[in-house]
Amino acid sequence: MQSSSLIIRLGIKLRPYQIEGVNWLVQCYEIQHGCILGDEMGLGKTCQVCLLILEIDLSNKERFLILSPLSVLSNWKEELERFAPGLSFATYIGNKEERPKLQQNLKERSHLHALLTTYEICLKDAAFLKSFDWAALVVDEAHRLKNQSSLLYKTLSEFSVGFSLLLTGTPIQNSLQELYSLLSFIEPDIFPREQVKEFVEYYQAIEKESEPAKELHNLLQPFLLRRVKSEVAAELPKKVEVVLYHGMSALQRKYYKAILTKDLDAFESETGRKVTLQNVLIQLRKCVAHPYLFNGVEPEPFEIGDHIVEASGKLCLLDKLLSFLYAGYVMLGWVRRDFCGFPLNVSQNTSLTLSHVLVFAVLGNLGE
Repeated sequence: MQSSSLIIRLGIKLRPYQIEGVNWLVQCYEIQHGCILGDEMGLGKTCQVCLLILEIDLSNKERFLILSPLSVLSNWKEELERFAPGLSFATYIGNKEERPKLQQNLKERSHLHALLTTYEICLKDAAFLKSFDWAALVVDEAHRLKNQSSLLYKTLSEFSVGFSLLLTGTPIQNSLQELYSLLSFIEPDIFPREQVKEFVEYYQAIEKESEPAKELHNLLQPFLLRRVKSEVAAELPKKVEVVLYHGMSALQRKYYKAILTKDLDAFESETGRKVTLQNVLIQLRKCVAHPYLFNGVEPEPFEIGDHIVEASGKLCLLDKLLSFLYAGYVMLGWVRRDFCGFPLNVSQNTSLTLSHVLVFAVLGNLGE
């Protein structure tokens, strides 16, 4: 690493590809060259960005603005504290009553390396955030910017930013137009928005190993760094997918049938309000996730208990799996709870001996 004394002093251990990634990011930043870090998920894009901020010499008035989904904002905080403990950062989230006070604090705060916030808050308070000159803008899960006509794309394009960095695990999918949108965002002078049609038409007939494919690869090389696990972390075990099917609980079957028959009275809450089944498919997805996602279904006094697990076939299956996994494995659990806030209680009297098992319940934002 070019400027590794601080990292060495902190005792941070990096893989070779991560060192390469940090060096590349530092070089791009130093020449103010917008870029896309497109490493496959799990290779440490967040930690590489944290080390980028650590490596460069920011003045008191230079700040990074980091945008991410709310679901991973806490991970950003943890990574900054772990990999860059000397950096000063703040989190800008809250309701409309809380944010004015946060704004005043940020205006008065002279020493701040990074500000973390979400896409939604950024759009709501764009005028406030535009009032700053940002040393860099980091957009996590940057597929949100694949549409040049989106409000987020247009809003962020108006920010005063010295360096733009996009993070995405899927930089190149099936759409050249979406790829061009990302390139145009980081370097609008090199990739003008109005030339997207010409770009797509020129490269759309690309075949593997063809000259246009090589040309596109050479074109992207200065702007995009993409590594996959099979190439840089071959020692990691291959992913094995096991699909398990489960039935529904009696409560789920009741409301599933009610949705199909559009029995609105079945969803009447005590306040007299009824759930509007505007989209039957969405309502069915909510039902098979957990019937308590519907107002008026969870029994009072709304206490944590076995009934939360018993009401959902999915959680009943997960409960059995956890009992098996806890027999001799360490479980590392990341459970998305933003859809309803149900904590999963598991016995703490466990034998943590053999190896690690990652339990990741993707329940989504079905309650929204």
